[in-house]
Amino acid sequence: MKKLDKTLTERLKQLFLQAKDEFSEEYIVVAIPNFFAKKFIAYCAMKEDLELCIEYIKLLRTETSKVIKSGLTYSLISLYGKCFTDASKNSYPKLEPNSIFKDNPEVGQNHNTLMELRHQFIAHRGETNSEIAISFLLIPKADDLEQTQVRFSQLKQMGFSQEDLDKFESLIQYILDELQKKIEKTGQKIHDGFLENFSHDLASSLILNNIKNE
Repeated sequence: MKKLDKTLTERLKQLFLQAKDEFSEEYIVVAIPNFFAKKFIAYCAMKEDLELCIEYIKLLRTETSKVIKSGLTYSLISLYGKCFTDASKNSYPKLEPNSIFKDNPEVGQNHNTLMELRHQFIAHRGETNSEIAISFLLIPKADDLEQTQVRFSQLKQMGFSQEDLDKFESLIQYILDELQKKIEKTGQKIHDGFLENFSHDLASSLILNNIKNE
């Protein structure tokens, strides 16, 4: 556990140093404690995940091997579903379909399709048309029962039709538009709350500009 904590600390430090290196020439860069920005961080991370899903869809429209197509398909389903499933003990927020799709139930149906794939096909081996399997017995006709075999066969979804890809791209773009509103709202709350609740001394201690890279 200590090794994991150390690694996490090092990676957080790396991110802050990257922010300092990128922006410190023109800005005073102030670290915001994660507990103060959980919603903003979560929504921005969701935005990046969904933008990556759009890239997956673009690649799925091209001719690719079965392995690459299935990998892109399963990654698309997983990353999409991650935005709507319960967070870990860190209590980061998730998107609520009843809120996101309340004014657009047709888009919500496409969401339900992806989430069903996530729950029944990718995350769990449930009852789904995307993965159908059978077992069967082979008994030799020559009465040699020692050669009897039990076999397995399955049909497994490897990709989506072009029509489905169009629907999912429109769905994801719709959510990205909704996410942008949440990002702007939570970002403003962080800005106002930081200025109101953090003392000058505390805020000064969080300035990254003077931190030296090791």
